[in-house]
Amino acid sequence: MTHAITNSTLLRAQEVKEELVKHRRHLHQNPEIGFDLPHTAAYVEETLKNMGIEPKRVGKAGLVVTIGNGNGKTILLRGDMDALPMAEHTDLPFKSTNNYMHACGHDIHTTFMFGAAKLLKEKENEINGTVKIMFQPAEEIGQGAKDMIAHGLLENPKVDAALALHVDPSLEVGKFGYKPGIAASSLDGFFLKVQGKGGHSSEPQKAIDPLMIVNSIYSQLNALVGKEVDPQERAVLVIGKMGGGTVANIIPDMAHLDATLRSFNPKVRDHLFKRVQEIIDATVNMLRGTYELETISTPSLYNNEDLCDQVAPFVQEVVGADNLEVNEEPLAGTEDFSYISNLVPTMFMWAGANGLGDKNYPLHNPNLILDEGVIPLGVAVVVHSAISWLNHNANN
Repeated sequence: MTHAITNSTLLRAQEVKEELVKHRRHLHQNPEIGFDLPHTAAYVEETLKNMGIEPKRVGKAGLVVTIGNGNGKTILLRGDMDALPMAEHTDLPFKSTNNYMHACGHDIHTTFMFGAAKLLKEKENEINGTVKIMFQPAEEIGQGAKDMIAHGLLENPKVDAALALHVDPSLEVGKFGYKPGIAASSLDGFFLKVQGKGGHSSEPQKAIDPLMIVNSIYSQLNALVGKEVDPQERAVLVIGKMGGGTVANIIPDMAHLDATLRSFNPKVRDHLFKRVQEIIDATVNMLRGTYELETISTPSLYNNEDLCDQVAPFVQEVVGADNLEVNEEPLAGTEDFSYISNLVPTMFMWAGANGLGDKNYPLHNPNLILDEGVIPLGVAVVVHSAISWLNHNANN
């Protein structure tokens, strides 16, 4: 019985593949970034309405639809919509020309959710509960899920579990993977402006050199992980941007330093986050400057082990037991689905989308090409998993 249901779901996803590919290519050719998604959000809204589904705007630029009978449990599916501020270098006939690019596959993630919405709407009478689908902005800046949560994403109806797929160009099409427990690093960003006192290079005693201050901070921060973190733990702190000044004979008035901190262990993260701020404060004050510091934080992504144990067999029913891999290591990057994983049980999975074999490029590369063969597979995985999970938990 399960085998027949699985085949019918995948078959239906294959039948609508051409329609979904058209949506994906439109999104790919018209990328937008962050919360500034007027065309993308309007296109998503129009596409859903054409399916007979009425979306609801949530937060700055998000959309949500609910499908099902409104009773029992609710499972959330996530698709992110935003692109990256980088020019595309591929030769695809539908390449972007606006100096933005879907180099992380969010155009395909949105398309997964188009397919999921279509198939779930067709099966609405069979859904033993509710499926809520979120179309999320601003994942690349780690703020979109947080914003939607603040505007009621996880309520009305209350979400009991959540699933997300992310394309992976290092995996061949048909392969899926997940990591139980901590599945991706946290991310903290530090954006520092140091105010000194500008002056002539011939009279340094009358000035306060902000470049000297940020240089001292740079040196101390680079030693922080090596001196204060257990070598068996993993953390990385990178100063990716620093500078100030205009010419050699002027001590500038202001300098800046931007850094990112990534870690997996929340205790390590909390210690380093505190120490970065202490070092900045002490150094700036010691060298007679003043400063402004802005921070952004995205927590570690946590895959709930019990939910993974429940959902993994459903995924295997679609793709085969040999095609679902349990990853040994968490993702070194950061995924803002983590905000949801901190509040409800979640399962975040990778979907193979290698488009060029051994010559393929990684995510965030301007030459990235993803195989659209992943689209019906991803749709079938989330639809079958959502319906099966609701059936499995109908009486819990």
